Amino acid sequence: MKKLIAFVTIPALVLGIGSALAFKEFSNPSSDSNALAKTFNSTEEIAKDANVIIKANVPSEFKQETVGSLVYNVYEVQVDKLYSNLTDEDITEGESIEVHRLIGFNVSEGKEMANIGDSAFHELKEGEYLLFLNGGYDEDLKKFTYIPNTPNQLFKMASSKGFWSNKSSNSSEFENITDENALPSINETDLLEAIESMK
Repeated sequence: MKKLIAFVTIPALVLGIGSALAFKEFSNPSSDSNALAKTFNSTEEIAKDANVIIKANVPSEFKQETVGSLVYNVYEVQVDKLYSNLTDEDITEGESIEVHRLIGFNVSEGKEMANIGDSAFHELKEGEYLLFLNGGYDEDLKKFTYIPNTPNQLFKMASSKGFWSNKSSNSSEFENITDENALPSINETDLLEAIESMK
């Protein structure tokens, strides 16, 4: 029940923060508003805020779902590696789960959607991502759903490893592909240490 309350609270909090900036956003709906969503400054911080952490293969195809006024792009992602699962739902490596990526909310009939996060990253490019999710049973959708803990930061597997990297060659590097500079990348070794420190 505690997890369900936290899951429901996240979209409500995003909308609450967004209402303070509503006039600016609604008068210019095409503008981006990264201020509507939180940004993390460390691996420990982003890991602590997620109840599911996975490495997943994300396709370019998605469907769009609206729940109340919230708009999501929904991806069927394949779980390549499960780092952490604090939910009651079983997640198995090799299987797929639906990830609901919050992209905006509908102000009212006839108005354009107000963006949450950078609209350039609403549609994800195919690839392997490190996803920090919060999951819970959604009463409106009648299913278990997973939502990234922020739309501001996306971590995609780096295309190549630097020759002078001081990390283990067996450790994956995930680059923040958005314009956020707070946390430019996450190394798998650092992630595992952060998860271990939370136990």
